[in-house]
Amino acid sequence: MDQNQLFGLIQSYLTPDVMRQISTQIGSPNQEQTAVATTGALNTLIGALAKNTQDPNQASSLFSAIERDHDGGNLLDNLLGVLTGKTQANNRQVDGLGILMHLLGGKTTSAVDMLTNLSGMDRNKTARLMIMLAPVVLSALGKMKKQQNLDQGKLTNVIQDTVKQQHQNQQNPSMNLITQFLDRDGDGKVQEEITQIGMNLLKNFFKR
Repeated sequence: MDQNQLFGLIQSYLTPDVMRQISTQIGSPNQEQTAVATTGALNTLIGALAKNTQDPNQASSLFSAIERDHDGGNLLDNLLGVLTGKTQANNRQVDGLGILMHLLGGKTTSAVDMLTNLSGMDRNKTARLMIMLAPVVLSALGKMKKQQNLDQGKLTNVIQDTVKQQHQNQQNPSMNLITQFLDRDGDGKVQEEITQIGMNLLKNFFKR
């Protein structure tokens, strides 16, 4: 299985129109900042999923939630419509705050601070962005689960392999730092390194 499949699937739905709408929704006119923050947020969410699914009970809980609320990933197919309010979605599908709190728990505030330093974006905008992206990640997993008939073990492998692949991706240097953050208390003492990584992400964004 392609280890970069999950990240690639998510990015394929974050089209320029969707990214412009996300920037509008969070109140950020700087789309470059939004792009950097989006990469960091996706890394954080997928990294948190990888850490949580190391526990079989957490992996089972995630699989059940995806089967119940995100099976087939329909949210992705209507993402722009949902963002603009033209398409209605199930409340549980778009409960980004609930997903975020479940994944990060007491580290949620520190994660927002970390991504704020990474992107230079206003803290409130960063929080709104993470809340918007959390359902997108679970919807992508739901789509992969249905399309490839993945059981709990294989879905967990997709998440774990995605993190490994992003560790090796030189154009996405934030995953190593985010993994370190998730493995420790996340006390915010890595600001200089985070800022440098944010600059590198921005440079790679302009090379596209």
